[in-house]
Amino acid sequence: MKLVLSLFFVLILGIGCQSASTATDAVKKDEVKAQENKRPKNNDLIPRGIDVATAPELVAFGSCAHQDKPQPLWDVIAKNSPELFIFSGDNVYASQPETKPIGVQYKKLNLIPEFRRFREHIPIFATWDDHDYGVNDAGSDSPEKEDAKREFLNQWTYVRDSLSMGQKGIYHTKILGGVKKKSPTLQIIMLDTRWFRSPLKKVEDPANPLRKFGPTDDKKATVLGEEQWAWLERQLRKPADVRVVVSSIQFVAEEHGFEKWANFPLEKERFLNLLRRVGPKNLFIVSGDRHLGTIAKQDVKDWGTLYDITASGINRVSDLDEKDKSYMGDPVKVENFGLMKIDWARKKINFELRDASNKVQNSLELKIK
Repeated sequence: MKLVLSLFFVLILGIGCQSASTATDAVKKDEVKAQENKRPKNNDLIPRGIDVATAPELVAFGSCAHQDKPQPLWDVIAKNSPELFIFSGDNVYASQPETKPIGVQYKKLNLIPEFRRFREHIPIFATWDDHDYGVNDAGSDSPEKEDAKREFLNQWTYVRDSLSMGQKGIYHTKILGGVKKKSPTLQIIMLDTRWFRSPLKKVEDPANPLRKFGPTDDKKATVLGEEQWAWLERQLRKPADVRVVVSSIQFVAEEHGFEKWANFPLEKERFLNLLRRVGPKNLFIVSGDRHLGTIAKQDVKDWGTLYDITASGINRVSDLDEKDKSYMGDPVKVENFGLMKIDWARKKINFELRDASNKVQNSLELKIK
């Protein structure tokens, strides 16, 4: 009888302990679930839309943001209260096997706290460069271009409504302002320098290992492709007070050995001839890619002076001793971003390159013609 009672009490005790353990596990699961619910999710980020009815007075721009590294610069940019940010390429880095698939890299970007805050409060326009195109230095022959385009449009959803039916690539444009009579207008043209681009001419120079590419002698080589060239001319013929042409690669600089328009001399001259023929006033180029900040200028016969402002990068910078006859001032070799300040009333425009402490490292002030 004692043995039966002992077994009975052991059984009851075991059931009680199991119930307590089960209850504890349930509480722990609820706590974990609650913590997970507090974490930001990629799909709950609601981007700020752009007010196309008003021409902005302050536009920020930049490029080269690696999603696996901290990005505190967004908070610095936000302190300036820009009305728009232009992302000129390498918005994520997805060109290596360990950074695939591309969609996952965008999710990482969207989970960076500083970027989330920024995108929820400040509209962003974007184009791509090689690293968010999926292959380093790639052009029209990239096997990943379709996948890259799909993920680009998933990330920057406004672009879907900006593309024409059946359009290849991701080039697009917006004209901001001009709704009210005599109100100013800002045209922003986002070029695609990847989808149609011909192969680069590689250079082997033991004396200068940093000289990767040189000017091609292929007369049929292209940067934009005929479809985009025709589109660009149509855009430049539209009325606008100020125009910003966004090119992921530098247009003016010619002396460094990396990617640039000068690797395609006939294409660069075609752009300059387009300026001469159409005659758009107050046109500026904004570029990225180079992991440094520069302001470059080129005198264009029968048109005027063309300025190319490069802001790069958000968290990717280079310490190369780079010089170019077109550079105005020394390159900015720390994390940097650009600001375009437009005083519509006084007809003045100011470009600034700022560092992570929000200090101006280089600047340019011009009159709006």
